Amino acid sequence: MIGGFPRRINRVPCCLPGPALSRPLVVLLNFGGPRQLAEVETFLFEILRDPNTIRLPCPEWLQDRLARRIARRRAPETARQYGEIGGRSPIVEDTERIARAMNEALPPGLPPARIAHRYLPGWTRELARAIVAEGFDDLFAVPLYPHFSYATTGSSLEQLRQELDGAGFRGRLMTLRSYPDDPGYVEALGDRLAETLASAGLKPEGTVILCSAHGLPAKYVAQGDPYRLELYRTLEALRERFPEWRIDLAFQSRVGPMQWLRPYTDEYVPVLAAQGARDLVFLPLSFVNDHIETIYEIGHTYFELARRHGLRPHRVPAVSAHPAHIRALAGAVGRWSAGRGGIPAAELMPPSQDFARRGVWIWSAWAAALLATLLNAWCR
Repeated sequence: MIGGFPRRINRVPCCLPGPALSRPLVVLLNFGGPRQLAEVETFLFEILRDPNTIRLPCPEWLQDRLARRIARRRAPETARQYGEIGGRSPIVEDTERIARAMNEALPPGLPPARIAHRYLPGWTRELARAIVAEGFDDLFAVPLYPHFSYATTGSSLEQLRQELDGAGFRGRLMTLRSYPDDPGYVEALGDRLAETLASAGLKPEGTVILCSAHGLPAKYVAQGDPYRLELYRTLEALRERFPEWRIDLAFQSRVGPMQWLRPYTDEYVPVLAAQGARDLVFLPLSFVNDHIETIYEIGHTYFELARRHGLRPHRVPAVSAHPAHIRALAGAVGRWSAGRGGIPAAELMPPSQDFARRGVWIWSAWAAALLATLLNAWCR
């Protein structure tokens, strides 16, 4: 069991070791983002229809319909925000930058890494077809999500596995689980933070470093998702590196009426101002690329909020292709290549949504039919 969910039993060939694996390949997993304003609505739709991100107790066709309506309604405002940061998401280009840096650090004999973007339609399908056509049979997935969650790493792995199955893949799919306190990742975060502190001339007194991470519904964590615990591992590693500074954690980007992980960044900023903070340093946590949630949500929305409460805001750039971050990723690939690292992707598949999406309706119909039969018999 995973928390309150049954573990998904995966019997597909792509996650079973092949008898004679000979062509290895590294695949980087990332979120993706619209490459032009025309893609914004489709991008939102793909996120909202993912049952690992938005878990609704309804059939797939109904969630798709709801997702389409919400995406259509939200697209104009989201497109406006993208327009203010250049008319596109920088995440695709930055992921390619990370891939190029990684390729230079990969063990000899490995071909250049490929990229799978979870919410860009058709991207992973085309990649899977190319993998099969080119004869790769030993895959190592490297998620560009430092902290594991079934809504991010799990969802990306599930999509990759499904597309590989559809393409006829018969090899092995292994993966890196996460790297929240890997020395290289922490060094990259620390260097970016230290550069920001130095350039702004900040001192520990009166300054709060706010690690703002993407939120997650609190219910998911209660049901076994380890995301928050992994964030704490990074937080503690940073506190060890910066012992004189106050470093807090908050969560951004929540949607819908349900309760998400707290404290919410937009509610926590006024609290920090009331406590006497003067400078507020936003450190995007679990985002390895700068994109709309760091450039606009933090750099525009939260900066304005901070200024309204008398705070001077600052933002730490994402780790991106920082040499230490690349070293952390390449090190994981090296251990896998040497047969000393990686786990089967089947072990990290998201909790099954089958009962919520189909079983609950079948059982409800059965219960209603039984009740009607009993009432009919009792009334006679």
